Amino acid sequence: MTNEIPSKGLEWTNLVLGAILACAAFLFADPSTAAWNAGIVGALIVCCSLVALYRYGDWTEWSNLTLGCWAVAAPFLLGFKSAEGPMWTHVVVGLCVATIAAGQLVASRKAQPQTSGSR
Repeated sequence: MTNEIPSKGLEWTNLVLGAILACAAFLFADPSTAAWNAGIVGALIVCCSLVALYRYGDWTEWSNLTLGCWAVAAPFLLGFKSAEGPMWTHVVVGLCVATIAAGQLVASRKAQPQTSGSR
C-alpha cells in the first residue's frame, strides 16, 4: 500500500461526481428508491474520495469501484429503470466513478516498487 495518490485530480473528480449524484437525489420527482439510493451512494463516494485525499489507500479505490458498479446496476436491481432521468444519472456517474477508481488502482500498482524474491 502506498500513501501517495496516483492522481489527485482524478480523486477530486470522483468527489465531485459523488456530490453530483447525491445532489441529484433532490432533483428526482419524489422521495423514491432512486432518490434514496442516489443520496446514500453519492455521499459514500464523497466520503471515500475525501479519505483518499487525506490518506490514500487502495481500499478507498476498491470502495469507489464497488460503489460505481452498484450505481450502474441499481436502476435494474431496485426497479427504477423506467425513470429515465434517475436511471441515466446513476449509470453515467457510476461508470465514471468506477472507471476512475479502476484507473487509480492500476496506477497505484504500477507505482509500487517491485520486490524480488532473490537477494
